[in-house]
Amino acid sequence: MQVQSRTDFTNYNFLVYGTGTHREDQTILQDAGRGAADMVFGTLMAQVPSSEKWVPFTDETATDGTQLPIGILLSNVAAADIVAGDVGEVNIMVTGHILDESQLVIENSKTLATVITTADMTVRSFLRTTGFQFVEGVNTSRVENS
Repeated sequence: MQVQSRTDFTNYNFLVYGTGTHREDQTILQDAGRGAADMVFGTLMAQVPSSEKWVPFTDETATDGTQLPIGILLSNVAAADIVAGDVGEVNIMVTGHILDESQLVIENSKTLATVITTADMTVRSFLRTTGFQFVEGVNTSRVENS
């Protein structure tokens, strides 16, 4: 009798190569209307210039500074925590890494090809200017063992 099993690994490193920097003890801005969706590791982030708090990159047409994705969340944050108030003590990757693009999370159906209106360039191109590079990762959902 033959047995076929499929395995979907998500334990490949998000960081492919690099010695860039991250900021510790950062704060995610409260979002009382967030709903039930947790914010997950690898979420592309923007920073509110006036408060220096972080929000997920969701609006490429904004004009308040949050239209510029400049960091990547390095932890998971429960939706209930974000709804309840600001969430502190999170780490944000800010530059100098080569990353697996298949593990990058961009909210609101945005992609690396989304054009940032005020910058007149794609998210991918803008992130290159801040030191982030993306490579196509291993498609782990196709791994089969028999």
